[in-house]
Amino acid sequence: MKRFWRNLQSRSAFGANAALTAVTNLGIGGLGMVTGMLAARLLGPHGRGELAAIQTYPTMVGYFTLLGSGAALAYYSACDPERAGRYLGCAAIISLAGCLPVVAVTYIAMPALLSAQSLAIVAAARWYLFIVPVLALHATLLFALRGRSEFVPWNALQTAPPLAWLAILFLAWTHGINDPEKLAAAHLLAMTGLLIPTALVVRKYIPGTFRPDSRYFRPMLFYGLPCVASNFPKILNLRLDQMLMAGLLSPENLGLYVAAVAWSGAINPLMSAIGAVLLPKVAAHEAEADRLRSFCRGSRLAALFALLLTPLLLVVTPWGVVLLFGRNFRAAIPAALILVPAGAIAALNTVIEDGLRGLGIPAAPLYAQLAGMLTTLISLYLLLRPMGIVGASIASLAGYSTIMLALLLETRWLTGRSPAELLLPRTAELRAGVRELAILARWMVPAISRV
Repeated sequence: MKRFWRNLQSRSAFGANAALTAVTNLGIGGLGMVTGMLAARLLGPHGRGELAAIQTYPTMVGYFTLLGSGAALAYYSACDPERAGRYLGCAAIISLAGCLPVVAVTYIAMPALLSAQSLAIVAAARWYLFIVPVLALHATLLFALRGRSEFVPWNALQTAPPLAWLAILFLAWTHGINDPEKLAAAHLLAMTGLLIPTALVVRKYIPGTFRPDSRYFRPMLFYGLPCVASNFPKILNLRLDQMLMAGLLSPENLGLYVAAVAWSGAINPLMSAIGAVLLPKVAAHEAEADRLRSFCRGSRLAALFALLLTPLLLVVTPWGVVLLFGRNFRAAIPAALILVPAGAIAALNTVIEDGLRGLGIPAAPLYAQLAGMLTTLISLYLLLRPMGIVGASIASLAGYSTIMLALLLETRWLTGRSPAELLLPRTAELRAGVRELAILARWMVPAISRV
């Protein structure tokens, strides 16, 4: 395996890093399924609900404490690798400073947010807020590795938190511990302890001093804040349909739609891996022409994979949905057939957004996501009641298509690159892409079998 990895790296470092990240994403997804089932069996419906109540808000608000410093750290570390340590120090201060108001507001609001829970669970959720700065520091350290294109340690460290959570649940199962407060406390301690080996690994791969430089705070905030802002409409684009369906349609229809959405995300591990690798690769080039060339090649590669994989996924959808979720979900197939191309477009949008961030244009995805959110709202208003989950699927397809159109128009305006340069692979790239996909499959299949 090591020899094959070296050969793959020598042939295409971009492809090798994308393949490794895709396998890691699949593995993390598999670990999530296992831990979810284990927690449900260990705690039962009531206890699992209490654990979710403790963990939901502290883990959800953690991302926003970064103030976009993670994306800024990845970008500037790729642009100036020798000063990555200084950028890391600045990002750590920004993220820790962002924790203070977020934790304070969430602490005060917790009784209202968890009004249906017992006082003990509210108190547990409050002290579990200590995990917010821990998660912020952990994410900051990983962004530094991503910016330096150190994808082997980056992917390895990404698997540590879910593996630690699996170990906690396994030990609780073997010792008969089914107290959600104790499990949350163990998780907090484990994540805090993981900071030490994570920091040691980052220290090995990031050169120079970690002392912050005050000159870097302003540009990092100017880069990072639009990234945070673009995630609000992005989350709404992803969840708005389900939020409205929860109030307008029956639980059965919502369950069918959630299954269809889960199936349509099968292409995400590979596409998100391409985006993760593309941002530092584009930013690492000094010449603007080289950046644009790398951006266009990465976008065309993602479009090629979407073109190859989407028809295959469509063909197996009628059987795959029933096989994965059971015969009771057969009614989800029509929605899934619409959501598969919608999911492919959404995944390709993410790659283009990462490429634009690699070019140093972090605000462009925000405007595209806002346009998509408007289209989704109008489409849901028109289609949800008369067409149910099929209407919601069409609304998602329309919203993601609008985002792509806006991204392509913005890219043309900002860089002069046409939609054809971003989406239409050349003949040589088609042959190379098929060959690359075969090489990646040879590496991914045995790797996945070991996960």
